[in-house]
Amino acid sequence: MAAVFSRNFSRFALMPLWLLVAAALLPLSSAHAVDARSERASLSLTEKGVTAAQAGRLADARRLLEEAIVSNPANAGAYAELGAVQGASGNPKLARKYYVIALSIDPIFPSALSGLARLNIEAGDKEAARLLLDKLRLTCPACTETRDIERALGEAAVRTTPPVNLNP
Repeated sequence: MAAVFSRNFSRFALMPLWLLVAAALLPLSSAHAVDARSERASLSLTEKGVTAAQAGRLADARRLLEEAIVSNPANAGAYAELGAVQGASGNPKLARKYYVIALSIDPIFPSALSGLARLNIEAGDKEAARLLLDKLRLTCPACTETRDIERALGEAAVRTTPPVNLNP
């Protein structure tokens, strides 16, 4: 009888602990859903911002990209695109700031590396641009951003893989 009583008592004694654990886990699932929703909204706003920038509506693009960042502050693409918009608007300091933020989120983000390299070229700092180009070559040798910076620096592309022999 004592064994049955102690087993039942321990279940009741642990009940508050189980309720606390369950209560702690429930908000995590709803918070995760909010994050996924925010991420989707951020990506959608980024796409709309890119479209507006391509159409020459830089003020609209800036606003949409800023909204994308508010929706998801970890959206490196929105920061990189905002850097491009600021650069096109004649604000190289702000463009540099946004490219650096994008690279702090994703250190190998091609458009941020390329945009920052282009700003360095325009500022006359070709050595800093070459360092960014080296990073681009390592992470994305076939990207258009890599070829664009190579052309801007006047450097030939470095082949990272040996040529394929078609005649065995």
